[in-house]
Amino acid sequence: MDIEYLLFLQGVRELLSHVLGTFFMLVSDLANSAVLISIPCFIYWCFDKRRGTVTLFSFALGSFTTTLVKVITCVPRPWMRDPRIEPFDDAIESATGYSVPSGHTQASASILGSLGWEYRKKYRWAIPLSCLLVFLVAFSRNFLGVHTPQDVVGGMLVGALSVMAAEYVLDWAEDTPGRDAILAVAACVITIVSCLFVALKPYPELSEALEEFIDVREMALDCYQASGLFAGAFISWWAERRYVGFEVAENNRQRLVRILVGVLLLVVFRYVLTMPLKGLDVPELYDFLKGFLSTIAIVFVAPWAFTELEMSMNGAAD
Repeated sequence: MDIEYLLFLQGVRELLSHVLGTFFMLVSDLANSAVLISIPCFIYWCFDKRRGTVTLFSFALGSFTTTLVKVITCVPRPWMRDPRIEPFDDAIESATGYSVPSGHTQASASILGSLGWEYRKKYRWAIPLSCLLVFLVAFSRNFLGVHTPQDVVGGMLVGALSVMAAEYVLDWAEDTPGRDAILAVAACVITIVSCLFVALKPYPELSEALEEFIDVREMALDCYQASGLFAGAFISWWAERRYVGFEVAENNRQRLVRILVGVLLLVVFRYVLTMPLKGLDVPELYDFLKGFLSTIAIVFVAPWAFTELEMSMNGAAD
């Protein structure tokens, strides 16, 4: 049934040439781009620290869960299961890892779902709009032929659960002094265990047909990056609370400076500091550090830099 549905969408896509394919490729790319993840970063740095934190936690929890489920289930992509499926060419490059659940759908559900929920009282349209956008991303993954309907439903479910879990975990940790440290330690332990599990678990033997498409080591790399992102989020959140305690920006000039500085630090930590590892044959460590250093930069280093910069500017003005 799922393959027949994808074949129907493939026929529609071929009938309309690349018009709809290009549109849904754009929708799909936005769900897995810096544009989407920048939204909670800007909210965290500039407008509402609590809401930004919840959304970042939701993304970290959802991404970690999604990639772990992928390597547990090891479900091949639709075109690996049935050669009649011909995915949209541009979509194959971003279709990394196994198939269940959809990472693009989960990312959009974790971030947009969290923002819709957090702003539901302030804006009546927040939840309907977020649901519509998540549905568009989910459908785009089907239309492009890179995920089945059950894959995107799984992604939406993980995203919704991550929204609820992030709110609960943050409430629990902030309720009693010292729980933030417990949460950071727990995240470290969970990360270590998950990475060992991914590295040591037995993977299914592949048929000759699937060996052409699947590199077990490569398809598990997303899990290492998500594990780093997960650990970094909770460690940097604890460190920021303990050693920085920054406040959100008070005016547009301050917000603009924070965005520029924050983006620069993120680029340096994610790409420049990890560059020496890129040439080594240790992709697991490289991907882990890309995720880990990204959240360290967003949640701890950037707020520390804002605080120091603004204090020095205020001191110079006095």
